[in-house]
Amino acid sequence: MAERIAEKHTHAPAVAPLRGMTRWLHKFWVRTVKAFRVSLSPRTKLEVQLVNAQLKMVRAATWPFAFILPPVSLLVAWATSPWVAWPTLVAWCATITAGCLLFETLYRRIERTTGDDAKGVGRRAKAFTLMGVILAAIWASMGVVMWAPGQIVNHMLLILILASSLSGWSAIGSVHLASGRLPLVCYATVMISSPLFANDTLDHALAGLCMAFALVISMQASTSYETARRMLSLQFQRSGLIGHLRRTKGESDEARRRAESASLAKSQFLANMSHELRTPMNAILGFSEIISTKALGSAIDKYAEYAALIHDSGKHLLSLINDILDLAKIEAGRMELLEEDVDLAALALDATRMMAPKAEGAHLMLTAEIDSDLPLVRADERALRQMIMNLLSNAVKFTPVGGRVTIFASGDEDGISFGVEDNGIGIEEDDLARVFESFGHGRHDITTYEKGTGLGLPIVKGLAKAHGGSVTLTSQRNQGTRVTIYLSAQRVVERPKVQLISTGMPSVMRGGGWGA
Repeated sequence: MAERIAEKHTHAPAVAPLRGMTRWLHKFWVRTVKAFRVSLSPRTKLEVQLVNAQLKMVRAATWPFAFILPPVSLLVAWATSPWVAWPTLVAWCATITAGCLLFETLYRRIERTTGDDAKGVGRRAKAFTLMGVILAAIWASMGVVMWAPGQIVNHMLLILILASSLSGWSAIGSVHLASGRLPLVCYATVMISSPLFANDTLDHALAGLCMAFALVISMQASTSYETARRMLSLQFQRSGLIGHLRRTKGESDEARRRAESASLAKSQFLANMSHELRTPMNAILGFSEIISTKALGSAIDKYAEYAALIHDSGKHLLSLINDILDLAKIEAGRMELLEEDVDLAALALDATRMMAPKAEGAHLMLTAEIDSDLPLVRADERALRQMIMNLLSNAVKFTPVGGRVTIFASGDEDGISFGVEDNGIGIEEDDLARVFESFGHGRHDITTYEKGTGLGLPIVKGLAKAHGGSVTLTSQRNQGTRVTIYLSAQRVVERPKVQLISTGMPSVMRGGGWGA
């Protein structure tokens, strides 16, 4: 038993390093496979930016090779001509030249036809890596086709050229993992295998030196790759941070501009409302004081007239307060709709009749263009009436004497559209967006005696939005304005069809009238 325990403690220290080495190799393999996958098929935005930048760096450093390698191949052929037949050298040089020109042409075409998205960058990465591996294999083949058995000078010359190629490519192509490492494998394989399988002891020593040299170069290439990757990652993160700061600053500036605009609009609104509220309030206080003090004695008719004025001023004041409360509810998202099936055609005609006296007093022509078969609408009747009345009121207010105001409504397969059109003073193009802002006014308000509070169109827009609809406004200066409200087909309700029910009794109608 004691011997078993001693044996267990003897083997344990030897197993632990082996397990640690196994875990390290596993993690290294997983990281390497993932890094190769990213270098050939980037997916995330940061990966795409990183691989795209790596390819551009390697491409900028290697594109001259397409024009340098062909003449260098001639020098290599001339240097190895004492040991290799000329037909072999010519074929090798021709292959190098054709490969350089072909790959350069193909890759330039790929660069023109691909974008900087994940698909385009991945396609360029695969193409560049494949072409680099093929060209490296052709160039490294000198260690096979030009290898002269027993000629140590020939062997050392070829190994020197391959070692220089290995070292140069590790410095230039190591930025991009796949296109940097795979060609190194081609150079190292030929540089090690050619002397390794030779029969000379000196060749075997050269093979060992080549193996050590390839290992050192591979470690340097890994360090260069990690350094370049971290540098590019930090650069993109910094660029992203700067872009985010710029966007944040832009959003902050826009929010500040909106806040300043809203503050100015509300200040203007309060200035306007102080007049709007003061006028009916002064009328109420003045006329009520006359009545309460019996300043006119027993003139009952006059008191009745003043009471009517007080009532009208109170209604006007209540209307202003209701507008403010409605807009507050809309902007707070607390507008509650009491939906029912509404006859929009009847509602529009009723609003026309209500506005007719005011239009007649302003010497305007008020007309209605409503489809005869207009369906019902699932909506809040009070909200629809308020939208129509606001539009009619604006149109009458901003249409000069002799003008025309038209209320229209029609339906199609997309839904129902209705609104008001006039040939009044119109709105300046710069003011089209402003008139829908809360408390906003267009410059056309300045030209009118009856200046509004700036709540009509914002309330119309808010009520339409609460119904899932939208509002469009088209206008030209001195040519008129057209405001259209759109409600989707989901709110359309077909009118019920009237059915005649037979009572089983004979008809009492005879001829053309009633009677026996």
